[in-house]
Amino acid sequence: MIDRLIDDPAFLPITITLLILVIVAIWQKLDRFILPLVIMYVVYAVITGISITEDNDIIKSAELVQSKIEINGDSIILKIVDETSLSDTVSIEVEEQKVDTIDEEPVQLELGVNSLLMCESMIDSLRKPVNARREFPVTLSRVYCYSGIRNALSERTILYEWYFQDNYIDTIPIKIGRSVHWRSWTYKTITDAQIGEWFVVLRDEISNTALDTIHFTIIDE
Repeated sequence: MIDRLIDDPAFLPITITLLILVIVAIWQKLDRFILPLVIMYVVYAVITGISITEDNDIIKSAELVQSKIEINGDSIILKIVDETSLSDTVSIEVEEQKVDTIDEEPVQLELGVNSLLMCESMIDSLRKPVNARREFPVTLSRVYCYSGIRNALSERTILYEWYFQDNYIDTIPIKIGRSVHWRSWTYKTITDAQIGEWFVVLRDEISNTALDTIHFTIIDE
């Protein structure tokens, strides 16, 4: 216990303080204070020694205990094993609840298409499509492709690629800036020889990524 008491960081300062007080008491001829100081010091030493011994016993006991976790299917089993008595194993089973994944809000893409429409014409002042649909008579002579693009990147060029009967016809580039909804459109003149199935691909020029596709039909009327 004495060795453990000496290891206590407070032991040396308290001992020195006691010696100084005893020397001062002797020097000032205050003998009546010496005995109480010694008693207090002895009480401190005994209590500290007992406390250190108990703490060390707890630490030793803890070192003999190991925790083991086993995962078995949907159950998590925590096993506390006392190596001093290997025949006694305490197991606690905690059923793991299967929690459905919470649907997170979709991540907003840095570049994407908010809307893509085919229409008969555009109101330029309002940037608004007129009569949006998927089927147009050839007598209109012209059809428009309107898009609303979300662009959180730098200014770039979007390509409107026009296809007729799966054959490439033309590419029309449109420059767009940074915006949550950049509206733009292109149009294509249709002849009597181009009745049939069409589609337009919106493509980012920098990455060459197809952002969206819209299909429409030109009919004879």
